[in-house]
Amino acid sequence: MTARGRKRFGFHLREALTSVAFCGPAVVLFAGLVILPACLGFVYGLTDWSGWSGGGRVGDLTDAAGQMARLDPNAARASMEKFLGANFIGLDNFRELASDPTFCDTESFAAFSRSAVGFTLFETVLIVLTFTFASMVLAVLLDRIRRLKGLIRGLFFYPYVLSLLVSSLLFIYMANFREGAVNKILDALGLAWLQQDWMMDPALAPWFIFALVAWSGLGFFTTLYLANLQTIPTELYEAAAIDGAGSAAVFRRIQWPMLMPTVLTNSVLALITGINLFPQVVVTTQGGPGTQTFTIGYYIYHLGRLTNRQGYSSAVSFVAFAALLLIAVVHVSVLRRRQVSL
Repeated sequence: MTARGRKRFGFHLREALTSVAFCGPAVVLFAGLVILPACLGFVYGLTDWSGWSGGGRVGDLTDAAGQMARLDPNAARASMEKFLGANFIGLDNFRELASDPTFCDTESFAAFSRSAVGFTLFETVLIVLTFTFASMVLAVLLDRIRRLKGLIRGLFFYPYVLSLLVSSLLFIYMANFREGAVNKILDALGLAWLQQDWMMDPALAPWFIFALVAWSGLGFFTTLYLANLQTIPTELYEAAAIDGAGSAAVFRRIQWPMLMPTVLTNSVLALITGINLFPQVVVTTQGGPGTQTFTIGYYIYHLGRLTNRQGYSSAVSFVAFAALLLIAVVHVSVLRRRQVSL
């Protein structure tokens, strides 16, 4: 190798080592916090683990690997069962999941909407539309305010600062049938006939959960759009004013194309928020009335902690993880194509 070749090789090697130094910790964290739990979820999904039986030693796992290398599957299975503290049952959990009406009931649209998948999709669609488009409209309107701008923006962002527990307890207080603020206000206004059990009525409970999520998160997504709006060059607005462009034309020709990167970010974050909907349900409705507000996350919790079916719960969580990953990849791909076309 010539001196020039060695110099070029050394340069590329330093570049590669620098990349590893910067990306390595993030990759390790992602593998440890996402990939490894997903793999373990799949493995436990093949067992009847109750969550109470303890696992074995690490030596049992190495024994299983050695026995597989010696083509002794029965001994390897016994060592793995000892390590996991559970019996392998194959794909039985996944077969049960395919016909589980609580998880996904395809008998009718009404039955589907009451299942965990149906309710999660319903909430996710509302959340994505609200956090992607309603927050954009709100940001554009707030950007035009000239007086008390900081105060008004702070009021919109304040609910996001509160913890989900505090926000949920606040909504419980407001929606309580007997002592709730909403029903008391209606009674004081002579509208007692409009009083409802906002949290436990089967028709209203999904909207109650959505209202809670929207109130607590709208300010954050609006702030992301506001930050993006501040990066738009003022020269574009001045040129539009000279051309006599109205507010609608400014939004369509200037703001909308410039906001597309934030649209992509907000839509993905909103998608994850909707599919991972869990703490609000645990604190408020606890899946009720009946299973009306069972989300996928709450159903996994219900199976694992309340019925001690950790093996089946792991199967559900693995399927949910794979579905979320697929939906996110498709969603990002479609929006990126749309962004390029603009």
